[in-house]
Amino acid sequence: MKIKFVSDFFIDEIEGGAEYVDDYLIDKLSSVHEITKQKSSKFSQEEYDLWIISNFNHMKKESKQFLKNKNYIIIEHDHKFLKRRDASAYENKIAPADQINNSHFYRKAKMVFCQSKGHSDNLINNIILDNVANFGCSFWNEEHLDLLEKLSDSKKEIEYASLHHPNKIKGTFEAISYCLKKKIKQTLLYPKAFKEYMEQLSKVEKFIFFPQVYESFCRLALEARMLNCTLISNKNLGCTTEEWFSKYKGKELVNFVRNRQESNVQELLKVIEGKDTTLKVEGKKYPKISLITSMFKGEKYIEKFMNNMISQTVFEHCELLIIDAVSPENEFPIIQKYMEKYPNIKYTRLEKDPGIYGVWNIGAKMATGKYLTNTNLDDIRSPDQIEVMVNCLEKNPHIDLAYSESYVTTVGNETFEKNSSKGKTYPITDFSKPAMIKCLPGCMPVWRKTMHDKAGYFDESFRYAGDHEMWLRAVRAGCEFKRVIGAHGLYYMNPDGLSTSEANAVKRYKEEQRVFWEYIDIFGYDTVNKYSQYFSRM
Repeated sequence: MKIKFVSDFFIDEIEGGAEYVDDYLIDKLSSVHEITKQKSSKFSQEEYDLWIISNFNHMKKESKQFLKNKNYIIIEHDHKFLKRRDASAYENKIAPADQINNSHFYRKAKMVFCQSKGHSDNLINNIILDNVANFGCSFWNEEHLDLLEKLSDSKKEIEYASLHHPNKIKGTFEAISYCLKKKIKQTLLYPKAFKEYMEQLSKVEKFIFFPQVYESFCRLALEARMLNCTLISNKNLGCTTEEWFSKYKGKELVNFVRNRQESNVQELLKVIEGKDTTLKVEGKKYPKISLITSMFKGEKYIEKFMNNMISQTVFEHCELLIIDAVSPENEFPIIQKYMEKYPNIKYTRLEKDPGIYGVWNIGAKMATGKYLTNTNLDDIRSPDQIEVMVNCLEKNPHIDLAYSESYVTTVGNETFEKNSSKGKTYPITDFSKPAMIKCLPGCMPVWRKTMHDKAGYFDESFRYAGDHEMWLRAVRAGCEFKRVIGAHGLYYMNPDGLSTSEANAVKRYKEEQRVFWEYIDIFGYDTVNKYSQYFSRM
């Protein structure tokens, strides 16, 4: 099999932990398959049987796009699925939805191999995946393992020592502070080449190491234990999440690592050859999302709309329910073209137009998804908008609806990436009952289908403010909403739109007034007092 092994750097450039792991794997795999190395920054779109992607920070967006429907495996060394690349920066190591990175790239991989149980847990808890495997160990070449085995019998001449490193994430300051507090006299070990550094470390009885970011495995911690050092550390070590970690030390640990990494190579080869691996961990199936579209006089928007929907990063997990409210225009031939390629697009033409909220009710009752969203023909979503909202809801089971800001434009058929909004967005407020005086969910929220069990469906007596009334009724029923930080959509203030045109302004105001007085118990006294003049009874 022809395999391209891709990484930011290789061992001849940087002698880092990831580069040592990659070098070991390349050596072992080369005895079975034809391996070609390539730096991620110089990725070339050539055809191979398989790609193994190691560190990919320097990989361009178009290179990842090229791999979208290819056969590739990711060897994950850190936390590139987080924008800060540090799980410990977030409560319970779970990042907010807007801090997730490269989720689609991980999801499309044949398998993502992590370094430890803690590492794989972090990945699965942050991204909804069912293609994760755990090596449960790092990799050392035989020369290094032989050296560690030899040095494990070294006489302990230094009682306490810690790493002296200029990079603050290595925790030198914290280790020194610990020693000062405990009145411990310590020796600082300065970084050197592997052999020299291990010789220093082998003479240490107790090694103090407080990394300031979550280490996906931490080779140094395991090297200390292979050298029979006692490790004093914090909870930022992925290797400590492995059941075997506290069982082995010294030569016994060296032999365990030898056997484990040989076994791991065999499991990696199974995945390369399309077989199941015992290293796969229990993940999570991506939930189904129902996209409800009310269509009426949408011919000039339909092509861009369809492209926007199929471009969603999780479209394969969606059902697009297009409900034709007796539109007099010729949208169907365009829709049909997409239906031939995507079986998850479903088209229904009604005999009578029940109004937009009637259509949404039909769609909500037809929907088979766990989550629902209204997809308006003239609005545009960022490619990951649905994924980001669903990720928020999956991480927050007590939340019923997720929303985010959208850029606002008065020009039709613009794109999310290039538009005339000049950064203007709506809404910009976190969820609270008083803030619900505005229609906080905006034009493209995602909500749980079960919310309708709590609060009912859209009130079809409304023509303009039925969505606002629905959300207020849901809040009254005890539902909670959550704002996802960042703009993830483009809202078109359509001059001919049902809820935005000047022609409908008076009727729309009357409906808004009706909603205001119906739900004053939600807003609170101060808000009611502030807006009562605007919504004064006629």
